[in-house]
Amino acid sequence: QLSFAAAVQPVTLLPVSSRTTRASHRGAQHAAAMSKFGAMVMGPAGAGKSTFCAALITHLQLNRRSAFYVNLDPAAESFEHTPDLDIKELISLQDAMEEVGLGPNGGLIYCFEFLMENLDWLTEALDSLTEEYLIIIDMPGQIELYTHIPILPTLMKFLSQPGSLDIRMAAVYLLEATFVVDRAKFFAGTLSAMSAMLMLAVPHINVLSKMDLVKGQVKKKELKRFLTPDMGLLDDDPFERSRRATEGHDGDDDDEDDETKRPDEREQVMKGASFRRLNRAVAGLIESFGMINYLKLDVTNEDSVAAILSHVDDCIQFHEAQDPKEPRDDDSVEEQDQNQD
Repeated sequence: QLSFAAAVQPVTLLPVSSRTTRASHRGAQHAAAMSKFGAMVMGPAGAGKSTFCAALITHLQLNRRSAFYVNLDPAAESFEHTPDLDIKELISLQDAMEEVGLGPNGGLIYCFEFLMENLDWLTEALDSLTEEYLIIIDMPGQIELYTHIPILPTLMKFLSQPGSLDIRMAAVYLLEATFVVDRAKFFAGTLSAMSAMLMLAVPHINVLSKMDLVKGQVKKKELKRFLTPDMGLLDDDPFERSRRATEGHDGDDDDEDDETKRPDEREQVMKGASFRRLNRAVAGLIESFGMINYLKLDVTNEDSVAAILSHVDDCIQFHEAQDPKEPRDDDSVEEQDQNQD
């Protein structure tokens, strides 16, 4: 298991002889303790993480905000915005696979283990950033990272703990909106989102991405039910109701019949009672925790991207840390422009 000690900065108490000295000393401490701000964008493969990162960076630039784009996917090759920091400068998936003889998934885990052994690479790049920046970290889609491997919790702790980089981090977990068409698949994706939320222990936002792909397939009233998942989604599954009507069943009384069938039969394996019971157990677990709520995202809609950014800013308290602008600052700029004219 990976571990490392947090760097502890010694505090030197300065002699205070006047109120002015005390005030300046407090101001220096405040400046030294200023936090950085970041969002880690996660989710399964194909959820649109890099597309969302690109849309978010574009939105920030249009609104005169600074972004620092970090790519931590060692297999990513093309980007709409060139990363300011790319893990491939440290190690690439192709190099890991060739040198160590691993497959794609094993190679990716090796890349992250190598990253954890070289955290100075992250520190050197991020330590000098000021609080005006939003650090956007684009993660790979291998689900192992978000379920049972302790690499990401260790990385998140390194990024956010005081005495280290001290970044106020938020996790943004994307799940493709097309999952709502297959409700069992939707609950499986929701379970992975909840797993990431529990593992990382930072402010967490869940997002249904690619909303433009489900327009016309799911009614708005029906889609609202998926924003706060519960077991009722399985009970009201139109495919399940149709199956039961066709087979003449109205409950779980077919469980015993399914158990007597051969387990290698595809119909039994994919649609049998054992899977229905598993799906209901997963849905019940998610409902009992009551932690998952989704926001909707359509990257083709700037207002939708702005809404997600607003939630991220609230989670990390971005605006609270910004220095208020004095009205006279704007007036002085206008006066200078008039004088130049």
